[in-house]
This record gives sequence, C-alpha cells and structure tokens, in this order.
Amino acid sequence: MRSNLGFISSRVGAALEANGTQVRVSWVAWPLGSLDPVTMSHTGAPAALNMVVMAFLHFPQPTVNSAVRQFNEVEVGDCIADFDASVKLDGKDKLEFVFLDADGNPVDGQKWVTKPTNERLAQTWGAVIQGVRLLRPVLLRKAT
Repeated sequence: MRSNLGFISSRVGAALEANGTQVRVSWVAWPLGSLDPVTMSHTGAPAALNMVVMAFLHFPQPTVNSAVRQFNEVEVGDCIADFDASVKLDGKDKLEFVFLDADGNPVDGQKWVTKPTNERLAQTWGAVIQGVRLLRPVLLRKAT
C-alpha cells in the first residue's frame, strides 16, 4: 500500500518551523542515584535544563452559546500547545514553558505549566495518520 506519511510528516514539521511560536521548555534533572529509597526524596542539587522548540498555540475562547462543553479541563485562559511528536516531555520534573518572540525574547514574561487531562480528552485530540501521531498536544495553564 502506498503511503504519503513521510510527506505529510515533513509538511507538519515545515509548517511548525515556518508558522509556529518558539517555546522555551525548562525542567530540572536530578543526578542518577540521588533518590533516597527510604524518604523518596532527592539528595544533591538538580541541574536546570532547557530547550527551545516550536509549537502551534491555541487559546480557548468563551463560547457565544450556552452549549455544554465536552471537556471541563479546558478553560478560558488555558493554552493548548501542539509540539512536534518528537518533542520529549514525559518524565521531566518541574516543567515550565515560556513563549518567545521571533528574536527569542519572552512574549509577556508569563510562565506556563502543564495542566492534567483525563484519558478521554487525550485520546480525542491530535492528528494521527496510519497510527502515527503527528503532533503532541499539551494543555497548559498560567503558573501561579
């Protein structure tokens, strides 16, 4: 069977690079072996790490009608960030996101953090073609 998956995937990546917003993703990494098995807390100092990746950003707006929303997790003021599927976020501790302008400067100085979603929501969003996820959507809220 003929597949256009490679072409489609490359187009998604090109669209992100050309039209996406730069996002600085920061997290901390603890040294190997720093987890105390008794207290389940880390010892030593964590290393601060970051990467800059591109994302499509969506900001939910209030609806003009009174229809019931399907997913209560998504609220006005939140942000849905669609990253390339290759962006690895799982297992990173204390994730923070800052949106950057074209020159790499913070847009508004606001930090964002991940917001929990239920499995039903996670299964309904994001483009999947032939079993391959093209984007990795993440629900964000403003850090407090």
